[in-house]
Amino acid sequence: MRSPLLKAAATGWVRQGAWAVLVLAAFAVASLAAASAPVHNEASGNAVFAERLAAVPPTAAQSEAAVVRLSTSSSPRSADQQQAVRDLRAIPNLTGPRLGGGSVGAELAGQAPWNSVVSIRGRAEPARLFAVEDPARAVVPVAAAGGDGVWLPQPLADDLGATAGDRVTFTVTFAGAQRGAEVRVAGVYATTGRLPADPDGGRSWASQRSSLPADPTAKTLSAFLVLADVATVERLAADTGDRILWWADADLAPGTTLAGARRTAREIERLRIRTAQQVTAGAPSVVTPHVISGIGRVADEATSVADGVEARMRTVEWAAIAVGLVSVLAVGLLSVRRRAVELRHVVGTGVPPLSVGGLWFVEHLGPAVVAGAAGWAAAWGLLVRWGPPGAVTGASLVPAAAAAALIGVTGSLAAAGVAAVTAARRVRPAPPAAPSRPRPWGLLVVVAAAVSTVGLWGSAQARGIDRAVPLLVLAATGVLTGMLLVRLAALRRRPRGGSPPRIVPWLVRRRLAAGGERALTVMVLTAGFGMLAFALCAMDAVAVATDDRVAVRAGAEAVAQLPGSWPLDPDPPPPPDGPPAGEGLVPGLRTPPLPPHATFVWRIDADTTLDHGTRDVVAIDPGRFPGVASWGRGTDLAAARRAVRRLAAVDPATAVPGRPVPAIVVGDPALAGVDDVPVDLGPWQGRLDVVAHLPAFPGLGDRPMIVVPDLVLFTHLGRYDPRLRESVTMTGGLLVRTYLWSSAGTAGIDEVLAGRGVQPERVTTAAQARQNPGIIAADRTRGYQLSVAAYLALLAVVALCVFSERTASAARPADLMLARVGVGRRRVVAARAAELAVLVAAALAGAVAGLAVLAPLAARLLDEDRTLVPAMRFTVPPEAVLGPLAVAVVATAAATGLALLRARTREEEAYRAGD
Repeated sequence: MRSPLLKAAATGWVRQGAWAVLVLAAFAVASLAAASAPVHNEASGNAVFAERLAAVPPTAAQSEAAVVRLSTSSSPRSADQQQAVRDLRAIPNLTGPRLGGGSVGAELAGQAPWNSVVSIRGRAEPARLFAVEDPARAVVPVAAAGGDGVWLPQPLADDLGATAGDRVTFTVTFAGAQRGAEVRVAGVYATTGRLPADPDGGRSWASQRSSLPADPTAKTLSAFLVLADVATVERLAADTGDRILWWADADLAPGTTLAGARRTAREIERLRIRTAQQVTAGAPSVVTPHVISGIGRVADEATSVADGVEARMRTVEWAAIAVGLVSVLAVGLLSVRRRAVELRHVVGTGVPPLSVGGLWFVEHLGPAVVAGAAGWAAAWGLLVRWGPPGAVTGASLVPAAAAAALIGVTGSLAAAGVAAVTAARRVRPAPPAAPSRPRPWGLLVVVAAAVSTVGLWGSAQARGIDRAVPLLVLAATGVLTGMLLVRLAALRRRPRGGSPPRIVPWLVRRRLAAGGERALTVMVLTAGFGMLAFALCAMDAVAVATDDRVAVRAGAEAVAQLPGSWPLDPDPPPPPDGPPAGEGLVPGLRTPPLPPHATFVWRIDADTTLDHGTRDVVAIDPGRFPGVASWGRGTDLAAARRAVRRLAAVDPATAVPGRPVPAIVVGDPALAGVDDVPVDLGPWQGRLDVVAHLPAFPGLGDRPMIVVPDLVLFTHLGRYDPRLRESVTMTGGLLVRTYLWSSAGTAGIDEVLAGRGVQPERVTTAAQARQNPGIIAADRTRGYQLSVAAYLALLAVVALCVFSERTASAARPADLMLARVGVGRRRVVAARAAELAVLVAAALAGAVAGLAVLAPLAARLLDEDRTLVPAMRFTVPPEAVLGPLAVAVVATAAATGLALLRARTREEEAYRAGD
């Protein structure tokens, strides 16, 4: 290969003007698609991990939270725990270890009597020692004297009459022997029950409930804790004979990525195995070395969700890369046609085809490197700015750079291959006896679309390759639309009354009837417009289904299960005496008043003779419920809301014995079409008048639901009313669960329960419901899918512009002759613009037809879990109509402008254009 040719090839792309921009754009898009995949996967995984960490409640046990506790020595000396501290410091991504400990004297005493008390001025109360590094920061201070000493819980200090600054005596009694030590009270801290109150920004004391010592006089209760620093607790234990179990705690460092957390979890597991191997036979279980951590659990759960997102994205990522490579290949093919004279000259001078391919490889490698770097940087910047809200690190940027480089080399090889094959055909042209035949590429696209559609229709859930069905279907409809357009234009139409045909429509029909690249252009336009519309429809359908399913699963922004509603009543009436007095409201009984954002919901187990299986009879206040519950955005929950209004229209005064209770049946196929339902609640049997059968309702659980107005039902229950104090609802076989719903989230629950002394048994939130892997996977992939669809729409615009430029250039001599014989330049240009508009209109029609085919398949393509309710429905939002129309207008305007630009060239250039 001659060096001048090689030098010209290496720098030739710089001198190609606008064509170089097109080549750079094609390589940049392909590199962007390749580099985006690893960066998006890491950012998505880290975002999922951050959300999973945020969803861990402060009260979660240490085995469920991102913390680790290590105890590797049964020695009573804190200094012997330094090995544990060193072991934790050796594990990456952990905060500095904190040394702590708690009394285990009573647990080690076994059956022997053991007690520890705090005393002052003749008063004594049981308490246990507990060590933390900084007591003042671990509690909510009520009073503080500063300096060294112990911190007492406020209830204990009040019983003893002790204040900050006093001196108290801590005494341990074991096997008849009593030893005490005097210590200063450094402060008094607030409590929640028997536990220290949680300070702002810290983990809840309830998270280490299993490590807190029990009350020495009532082992089922947590002890009041005498808190102090490590040195003070160690001195008190030595002076009194108490025994302290020491441990080292560490948290997962803030900002740790999912990969870092998984590495940390592996190191913790190795430490756990080493620790377990050090356990000696016969050692008391209370001082057995152990490792407690939830980091591995949190990381595994986040990894499972991230893997689901990556699996869902994989096909889309490969499709984007494939489209990018096809764009590069298309640019190579167009370059061959654009430089046909150059190729003939090169072959004629004796340059072999392989050398031609090598020159083209060198020529395209330059823009590939530049575009690859730009695509890599764009992927980084775009995903950091608009991608998943997760950290992006070198763990993904390096593979992203490698992927972009590989795409650049692959694209350059593709362009080189096209040039080499073309040169080889120039060297060995086909014999005249074997004329080239048009390849049935359109038929192949239609067959591929039909096969993939039938395969998807026969499956319950889309597989990886099925994600390409929308593109194939839209391409097939584009092929059929383009072929139909050419056939219709080829039909001969006689002008009316023998008058000459109008010039512009006549020119448009002649050009469309010529076929050529027009069917291909319509296919590309249809795929671009249709994929953009489908992506916008899919985003809307997934978003609506997600909101509806979260509403169905959660019920409201926050739901707390309570022991009953009566603890929230300032003046609850006592249970009535004597035997049940039949139906009717209990005198003086009411629903406790609540703020507007909250309401009570009662779930009662019920049976019916129409079918086996237990159902949930849900009693609601139909007047307050619509303003508290979550309703999503779909039609199913909108119907549920209208049905609740029908319940609200029922007057509770009309509830008399023997009259049916109005009800809404939800998710119960066995009762479909049945409007008169017998129901058995245990102490009450009656009938339900069904006003609506619904597939979904806020708070729908695993069992079918029957929604009734609370006052109407409670009128029939009489003294079994679940609002009554005490557990009388259990005596008649009525099983009731009481819930407090709030539209203000956990803050609303806290507002209602503040100062009432009520501890909820369980609190669930809508944010927790959104942690469903399928919901997260669908949410994380929407933006990426829209980006791919937007690129396809942009490709459609470019394709129409390329078609306009090529046809205008090829037809310049004919257009000039038409202008000279009297047609006029204006009508020639108008015919060109009309032709482009017809192609765009046909593509839009093909896109509509393709969406009509895809609509019945949308649930299989978009729904990750079709067992969830409500079912996903394919909708067409306004943006799915306006978006493709806007792109179509832009494409038509750009292509028409390019045709006008070509039409304004000088007259002599038209005679010299193309061969």
